[in-house]
Amino acid sequence: MLGGQKIWGSHSAYIMPTKTWSVGIFQPFRYGLSDNLEISFHPGWFFIMPNASFKMPLSDMGSFKAATRVGLVYPTPLLNMISRKGIGGLIDPNLTTPPMLGVSSSLLLSKEVLGINTTSKLGVDIGLVMGELDTRSNIDLPIVYHRLKVFHNKWGLHAGLDLVKDVTNDLGLFLDLDLRLLPDLDKDNGGQEYSMRSGDYSIEHKLFAVWKRSNRFRVLVGYKLVSGDFPYGKQTRLLPYIPMLEKWVPIIEMQWARF
Repeated sequence: MLGGQKIWGSHSAYIMPTKTWSVGIFQPFRYGLSDNLEISFHPGWFFIMPNASFKMPLSDMGSFKAATRVGLVYPTPLLNMISRKGIGGLIDPNLTTPPMLGVSSSLLLSKEVLGINTTSKLGVDIGLVMGELDTRSNIDLPIVYHRLKVFHNKWGLHAGLDLVKDVTNDLGLFLDLDLRLLPDLDKDNGGQEYSMRSGDYSIEHKLFAVWKRSNRFRVLVGYKLVSGDFPYGKQTRLLPYIPMLEKWVPIIEMQWARF
């Protein structure tokens, strides 16, 4: 395994070994608190958008390594910071976001298939709002829109598949495909059929080349592709995209670990 699946596999069913950690520029800080509990959070966002995730092992399901992950996020402070005019303002300054708590629960199943480390995931997202949330309190941008829309919809579903393949001892590939759904629970005309509203899905895909400098440091270079349904219609966008330059630039991620 490239760098050790237990060390680098943040989205896998493997738990970080006790008293070991890993962190990246875009990846969360992960710490093995015990053999049965891994905790993680995004340091760069923690003080303006408190967040935490807990991963715990489950009994193996056949030939699959199984785990469950529960994530919590409190986006209210950040949303109120960007509810302003001028630079940095993304939400109407006349709106105030009430206290909100996002809860995400996932089942993770990992297995090596034909030399490829695979992880499938399936889960539910719950958006709890303590107060009145204006329908305009959202950001119509890829990645962000569907994660915030769950607070308006109250719940959502997510599923995904991650693939990790070693090419050489130092080089590897990481690929994932994720789907987010926001089902509308309002029934049409009192009937039994459920409707779906605009913004009901988002498909996200990443592909990275991974260079392992050592067992404690690695560099990833790649892209993220997002395709979804938004209030202004369907859109597909290759990220990161710089509007001023009107061009895409690659993602460069650096990760460190200690064990």
